[in-house]
Amino acid sequence: MSSKKCHKTLKKHEARYRYCHLLKVERDFFPPENVEFKVEFAGKTNVLKVNHKNVVMTGQFYEKYKFLENDRIILTKKKENLFLMDAPDTQLYTKI
Repeated sequence: MSSKKCHKTLKKHEARYRYCHLLKVERDFFPPENVEFKVEFAGKTNVLKVNHKNVVMTGQFYEKYKFLENDRIILTKKKENLFLMDAPDTQLYTKI
């Protein structure tokens, strides 16, 4: 993992319950606990934070997109507390 990028592959429970658990090696990439940071994804900026269990709640991203098990998420640090997210495997929800 480079200091400017963080790669994550979602586990089944992370995709289902809309969170991302950070491993110890990933933790230093993010701001301290309870400090808000912004993530730009698909033309929208979301405000997130890491909680006391090293978890980031990701439900905001599910508004239009369906995140599934094994979907890759790539975060690029643009500047302090601002990240750009790419989710190359993730698809829009289909309309019925």
